[in-house]
Order: sequence, then C-alpha cells, then structure tokens
Amino acid sequence: MHPVQKHILYNLITNPDLPYSKIKPKEVEGNLFMYHLKLLINEGLIQKRPDGRYELTPKGQIFAENLSLESFKPRIQPKIVTLIACQNSKGEFLLYKRKRQPYLGLIGFPYGKIHLGETVLQAATRELEEKTGLSAQLSHRGDVYLTSFYQTSLLSQTFCHIFFAINPAGELLTDSPIGQCFWESIKKIDKNNFIPGFADIYYLITKNTRKFFFDEFTYYL
Repeated sequence: MHPVQKHILYNLITNPDLPYSKIKPKEVEGNLFMYHLKLLINEGLIQKRPDGRYELTPKGQIFAENLSLESFKPRIQPKIVTLIACQNSKGEFLLYKRKRQPYLGLIGFPYGKIHLGETVLQAATRELEEKTGLSAQLSHRGDVYLTSFYQTSLLSQTFCHIFFAINPAGELLTDSPIGQCFWESIKKIDKNNFIPGFADIYYLITKNTRKFFFDEFTYYL
C-alpha cells in the first residue's frame, strides 16, 4: 500500500472523522494526494460525508478490524470454524479426507470457516451441506481450541464449535476439489492418518454425551 494511502487510513482509523486538511500530509502535492484519496474511495474503504468530512465506510471498519497498525498489514488471526461429527445407524462416522495443505491426505471430520453474518448453527448447517451434500438436526456439543506447531513454527490456531448429528439425510457428496467424504468405523482408520485434534474431539464427543465441553489442545508435528 502506498504511504499516502497508509497516512489517510491511519488517521481515519484513529479518529471518527476528519476534514480534508487533517488527512492530507503537508509535504504531498495536491494532485498526488487526490489520486490516492480517490483510490481509497473507489475501493469502498472511505467516504466523504455531506458536510465535507471523511470517514471509514463499513468495509473500511472491517479492514481496520483485521489490520495491524504497527506493520500496516493484515493481522493473522486464529480461524473460527464449525466442525460437524455425524454418525449413522451402523455406528460409522462421516469422515473427510483433505486434498490440500496443510494436512494433505489426512482424515478428520468435515469443518469450515464461519462467514460474517452467520450464527454458528447457520454456519454448521451450511458447511455440512456444502462439504457433504447432507442435512441433519445438529446439536452444539462443545468447543475446542487447537494449536499446531510444525517443528518450531506456529502452523495454525483454530477455535472449533463442535456439532453432532445422527443419521443425516440426503445423497452423500463423496468427492470435491478440496476433499473426499466417506462413512467408516473409526477403529478401521490408522491413527497416524488423523488430522491433529481429531482423536481428542472424537473422545470428547463420544464420552461427553450430556455435558457441554470446552478444552484446549496443542500438537507438535
């Protein structure tokens, strides 16, 4: 991002609104400043009010929420996901084999990020349908916070809302560009093929059948 744009955004992030004279650096020529100001307006990050003052738009507020003011780069934050464990009448669980890194080729429960504007139940319902083609009456069973290190480097941190369902309806979507879904008994899967966190989540789901749970786990790969 150009230094002039950083200057404008920094001032509007740290103030509710400002006039033109307060967001323009004194050393920057007017035409150059207006060029970058219009770029930010066209990107939908800032807007000019009827009284002539400038402020962040709702999109700009979201941009600011995920920005580090020290580096002026997006702040890497933990993921918030819904994870769905489904069991059929045979006692098998619906599993998901990843086709992308990280954890390429490893097996776990279907999961996905929560979208802005969704409740956790809405997100879980959508993810189940998108990943598997199925629908079910979902029960929010608990939450876990997973941290994974690859050697000495932090790989991921994920806050998971765990949902459970029995006998989901619909036709199973067995294959997609990002993963493969299938029903299988957990005992038939080599534990070395599990995604980090899978075994602990499976234990919590099957052992805490009535009590809402929360736990944190750290893994070193």
